[in-house]
Amino acid sequence: MPSPWTAARHEFEDVYADLARGKHAWQMAAFALLALLAVATVAVVRLSLAARVTPYIVEVDRLGRARAFGPAEALRRTDTRLVVSQLALFLREVRTVLPSEAAQADVLRRAYAYADAGAAGFLNSYFTDARNNPRLLSRTLARTVEITSVLPVPASAAWRAQWTETEWPLDGSPPRVAAWEAYLAVRITPPETVDAIEDNPLGVHVTSLTWTRVGGGGGT
Repeated sequence: MPSPWTAARHEFEDVYADLARGKHAWQMAAFALLALLAVATVAVVRLSLAARVTPYIVEVDRLGRARAFGPAEALRRTDTRLVVSQLALFLREVRTVLPSEAAQADVLRRAYAYADAGAAGFLNSYFTDARNNPRLLSRTLARTVEITSVLPVPASAAWRAQWTETEWPLDGSPPRVAAWEAYLAVRITPPETVDAIEDNPLGVHVTSLTWTRVGGGGGT
């Protein structure tokens, strides 16, 4: 028969052993919750950094009430006609001169949304010359641009554009008409931000650009 002292010792050890096991179990649970919280935090951060804008198409009736809507499907391949339209818009805006500095600045801002680093460098260099600077030209003339053709160059990634410019001197002098042509290289990168969608919805970026007046020197 065990002595009372031995029984008391076993009972004492059992009590503290249960407390130690309980403490260890709570520590493991706390570590598991901390690990789960860390994983959830990383997942939320990655989702926030990878956020994308999803455009929706909404069909409305004559009163402007929504009839049907849904996310726009991504184009598997950008239609050539759409690229032609965007390049024509880019050239029209970058070559137009308006008799208002505020309006001219807005037109140039929209045009530069299509220019990649290479094309932007060409434009910056070209506009550095006071004879070509549209902000300065807008004080003496207005210029309209009529695009006549935008065609892909066979067996290359380049495009050839032709247009006619008409300059209207603000002093009432007769208008001047000149024909121009340009060669452009294009890269298409779908936009991912609201501003990019508004300024360049198809993600058509002009990577390189050269232009010249047809039948004459470079000129303006």
